[in-house]
Amino acid sequence: MLKLTKRPKSPYYVARGTIDGKRVEISTKREKLPEAREELKRILAERTTRRVETGADMSFETALRAYEEAKPNARFLEPISRHFIDMTVGEITGAELKRAANALYPSAAPSTIRRQLYTPVKAILNMASEDGGFSVARIKAPSGGNKRTAFLLPSQVDKLLKALEANQNPYLAVMVTFLLGQGARLGEALTLQADAVSLEHRFAILRDTKNGEERRVSLIPKVVKAMSALPTIEAGGTVFRRKDGAAYRYGNASGGQISKVFRTAAIAAGLDPGIITPHVCRHTWATWFYAQTKDVRRLQDEGGWKSGEWQRYTKLGTPDLGRSALRAGWNFRESA
Repeated sequence: MLKLTKRPKSPYYVARGTIDGKRVEISTKREKLPEAREELKRILAERTTRRVETGADMSFETALRAYEEAKPNARFLEPISRHFIDMTVGEITGAELKRAANALYPSAAPSTIRRQLYTPVKAILNMASEDGGFSVARIKAPSGGNKRTAFLLPSQVDKLLKALEANQNPYLAVMVTFLLGQGARLGEALTLQADAVSLEHRFAILRDTKNGEERRVSLIPKVVKAMSALPTIEAGGTVFRRKDGAAYRYGNASGGQISKVFRTAAIAAGLDPGIITPHVCRHTWATWFYAQTKDVRRLQDEGGWKSGEWQRYTKLGTPDLGRSALRAGWNFRESA
């Protein structure tokens, strides 16, 4: 049986309890109790359906819903849902993925197709097979289009932050400073709570992370100075807010809420908005951090990587870049 309750640091009701002897906790993504009750009905109905649908006969829609519950911040799911809505998990093969690529991304580069189609579909299928105890087709993603890692130079960051400071939302420039200084993903910053931040002791705890495991980051002096001006640090609640003072929405494609203003600032700073996105702040942090510290353990820990993804940043930064970032006030050394 599931009951609705709230976590201390989240505005959303969660459905908590047991189903088939297994303990579950599912966010309803609803702040109001009546809406949460309706969502609870849907969750229970879907869980019942999922018990009936087993193996490769499970509908892709059911598998997708389960994945969305486990990964509420997953991206690129809407077009995938539309394309595979009438199919079962067992019907999705490599040939079907090729047809989907031609239909959804006819002129996209192989790297885009891998990122926006193959990677999420394979993750959905793998999760369904693990939960259901059955195997799924082996799917090979298209090759070509090597991964490009963009990062900013300190002089470019200065121009970007100046453009953001001109925006009417006083939180934006500070939030981007946090992204650049701490390497947080945008979704992790949007959900950061004031009671998880100590400017005095220079740390923040990121709780809504990509891999579901909270992590502590050591706040650098430049970030501490920027955040000290925010009223939310003392008032409590979500740290970074919209222009009207409300919290940002959190969920699928939540980063889209600042994409337009970030794009405008990138153009004003003379940057290519097709390349320089909010996520490039994370690339920039990792590149500067390693260039300055050469500390792979802290890079991996503070970046929250479970894979070897962090290793590509060790090939980008030069000692001179690290010194340049330091002169600009981005000090990542432990003794800072």
